[in-house]
Amino acid sequence: MTGRPPRLAVISQVPPPVHGQAVMTVRFLEAVEELGHPVRFVDRRFSRTVDEVGAPSIRKAAAAAGLLLRTFRTVLTWRPTVTVFFVTTRPISFIVDWALSEVLRLGRGRRVFYVHSVGFVALARRNAVWRSLVRRFLGSASQVVCLGPSLTSDVLPFVRTDRVQCIPNTPGSVPGPASAASDTATVLFMSNFIAGKGADVFARIAGLLAARDDAWRFVMAGHAGDDATAAVIDDAVASSGVAGALDRPGALGGAAKWAALRGARCLAFTSELTEAQPLTIIEALASGTPVVAFRLGGIPDIVQDGVNGFLVEPGDEAGFADRVAMLLTDDDLRAGMSHAARARFEGQHSATEFASHWGRLIGEVTA
Repeated sequence: MTGRPPRLAVISQVPPPVHGQAVMTVRFLEAVEELGHPVRFVDRRFSRTVDEVGAPSIRKAAAAAGLLLRTFRTVLTWRPTVTVFFVTTRPISFIVDWALSEVLRLGRGRRVFYVHSVGFVALARRNAVWRSLVRRFLGSASQVVCLGPSLTSDVLPFVRTDRVQCIPNTPGSVPGPASAASDTATVLFMSNFIAGKGADVFARIAGLLAARDDAWRFVMAGHAGDDATAAVIDDAVASSGVAGALDRPGALGGAAKWAALRGARCLAFTSELTEAQPLTIIEALASGTPVVAFRLGGIPDIVQDGVNGFLVEPGDEAGFADRVAMLLTDDDLRAGMSHAARARFEGQHSATEFASHWGRLIGEVTA
């Protein structure tokens, strides 16, 4: 395309609250700014804190109405060349997204749907009405962007193959040294403390490991969720008998986050949710820290079993503990996996690769 760069409208939200899609919105905005695109950002914020995510309220309904009006105004007055829409799969949020997609049809610009979750197939299975809504929604996109190959199966029943592309997540710029070896036998959990994210699972696995060697240490870092989930986590820690070997520093950001990742022998990603492509895992790979995770969602796209970490069948906590113990006791194994983790990050998840992918895609849809 010649002349001025395409004008982009971006529909999404930035932190707070801090979660994967909001953080990746920041990464995307940084990338398109680097590419030189004029951007109009339409904030679709509904939740103000982590524990509000997924909880309906009157305030959220009012915010949805306002979002529709702001999108309508952007389409008609700013006339973007391309709209990049960070879409969602929670049922209520999907209905809002569907309405937004109908507004976007009013414009002449191209529409790129950016998918950071899994659930379109599940929505379509509800009944014929939902199936029709999903098909019309995804079918209205010029391109659908998934995070990895295993996630395309959630959109391909509704979109032509040539309209689906994969662009992996990135943590953005990675500060400090390219890699750092760890001499401490520390196992790290880093995630929000919300239901399904696995803090309670981590506590139980830590208990299994502590019974093998009382010198091993554990760090459970994350933003506190609702009181009920916090109580479940506290009970799991107490019953596991690992409290004396467990550090709970709260949410970590900036230099403290990277220091924790680099100082761990491995990241234990114990989420039981169908995750798309967790940024915490990619940040661990960038730090040269091997990952042990359950084989769920898009995680097999980034954790190669036996190469840069281990994949464990969901629910197999004893098997999970066994894989972590291997990384705690075998220096050569960890060193090899650390090197593979860095190579994976540099080859597919760096900020440079991310911007390059998006530059090519925007060029294709506007050609």
